[in-house]
Amino acid sequence: MARIRKSETSKTTSIIWYIALYIRLSREDGNDVSVSVDNQLKELNTYLENFEGMYEVVDTYIDDGYTGTDSERENFQRMLGDVKAKRVNCVIVRDPSRLSRNYLEAGMYMEQLFVQLNVRFISLSLPALDSYKNPEAMNSIAVPIQNVINDDFCRQTSQKIRGVFNMKRSRGEFIGAFAPYGYSKSPEDKNSLIVDDEATDIVKKIFQWFVYEGMSKNGIVKKLNALGILNPTAYKNSKGLKYHCRTGNNNDGMWSSRTITSILCNEVYIGNMVQGRQRIKSYKVHEAIQVPQEEWFIVENTHESIIGKETFDKAQELQKRDTRTAPKSKTLTLFAGFLKCADCGKAMSRTGAKGKNYYVCRTNRDKSKTACTKHSIREDVLQDAVLIAIQKQIDLVENMSQIIEEINTLPDLNNKSDRLEKALRTKQTELSKNNTVLDSLYVDWKTGDITQEQFRRMKAKFETDAERIKASIQNIQEEIKLMEKGVTNDNPLFKKFLDYKNVKELDRNLLVCLIDMIYVHEDKHITIKFNFADTYMRVIEFIETNKEQMETNPKRKAIVHEIPIDRPVA
Repeated sequence: MARIRKSETSKTTSIIWYIALYIRLSREDGNDVSVSVDNQLKELNTYLENFEGMYEVVDTYIDDGYTGTDSERENFQRMLGDVKAKRVNCVIVRDPSRLSRNYLEAGMYMEQLFVQLNVRFISLSLPALDSYKNPEAMNSIAVPIQNVINDDFCRQTSQKIRGVFNMKRSRGEFIGAFAPYGYSKSPEDKNSLIVDDEATDIVKKIFQWFVYEGMSKNGIVKKLNALGILNPTAYKNSKGLKYHCRTGNNNDGMWSSRTITSILCNEVYIGNMVQGRQRIKSYKVHEAIQVPQEEWFIVENTHESIIGKETFDKAQELQKRDTRTAPKSKTLTLFAGFLKCADCGKAMSRTGAKGKNYYVCRTNRDKSKTACTKHSIREDVLQDAVLIAIQKQIDLVENMSQIIEEINTLPDLNNKSDRLEKALRTKQTELSKNNTVLDSLYVDWKTGDITQEQFRRMKAKFETDAERIKASIQNIQEEIKLMEKGVTNDNPLFKKFLDYKNVKELDRNLLVCLIDMIYVHEDKHITIKFNFADTYMRVIEFIETNKEQMETNPKRKAIVHEIPIDRPVA
């Protein structure tokens, strides 16, 4: 402990001042050399050379890299602890902004806490204060005014920094302190991401296990933990990065299903920069809040992808499904998330009896036998029926592909849709009638036919209806534009189905690619709703529109079939 010193110029006094020298520096201070830690320390020590009275420097408390609006500074709190424990009775700072840039907190410390605890407060400048030698100055209006100026400086700085960050986000520049798991920051450009080969391999395995091998998220968690693979937080720490997970610092290095979900949903792995998912409430309240997805900054193709978009999209689709694993199983069953009762619409539940597996309506099993019937179907029978349906659908799509190829050779190709044109006219008429009624409401109100309350309520209803009709019109117009472009064999409908032309057995990847949902009826029939339903309808309409001309084509090879979107299968 430093010995008690007595200045040569000091007056006789019995008070011994136990001094805390407090120093703070943050990024908001910019390149101002005068407020550097070293210079602050020099100023405070120079002041002590002419300090009047006996004193002892208890400690020098330094917070480097902390904003003045955050009172949860490590050494600031340590100093307050010493003040409250009466180990310190004098606090010296370069200026009040070092203590705090939050004018409410600065006032609370200077005008209340220090006064209550009989602590002398000394500020060397802006303004110069000494609560012991000149207590009246502490009550001067200059003190709160300067605290407000210090506070406003932070507000302006925060706005400028946020503006710069948003500009960088909009350009696809990475501004985070730590790169997402699977990437690292480029040594040449800290705003660019490069692939981290070691972690990238784990990301690829997670998508492979989940999408193509049918593993559940919990199954993936158990496998990664069993292999001794560090979770993202522990991995970054092992690389020497001082990373702390936002959910807590007590990280045990183990994976969790929440982490797996975060990886599976992150577009960064398909090469898109996704930022701004959280923001700080204000420059004073540093609590992070979630930002609506429509306000995120998403810039495509900013860096090397780790996962293909097709695989990523499959992962998103699979996560929407109601999936459960069997007890003690790490993998999902083949039909998990793909089966629903055709009557009540609830998911089907898998059960076993006499060495066979069955699917039954969950409403009937779990809620009430009278709420819905059993809808029981044996798993092996279901597999055979679905495989046959898929094979037939592939044959039909192949025939459609041949028809499209022939249609596109016709001299007078028709890309018009009578159905869409009629639907557009109907919606436009509906909108016109709605607007006419809306216009007449004002007159009815002014003439006293309806009350003001009725006018407001009816006006809100018709305005809502108008927005709905406008949205429908826009969708129809977009469909018409797609029809006008025609249909070719590059259509994803053909590519997806024909990729499985010679399929002989089912797997989850096949179901994800081709099937939206399978509905099980009470009579053990099933209805399969295939993916690409909108595209399917567009192709069928294109064929129907050109059917008559194609059938008169002497070189016709393909036969036009009537092909439903939902296929009932016995």
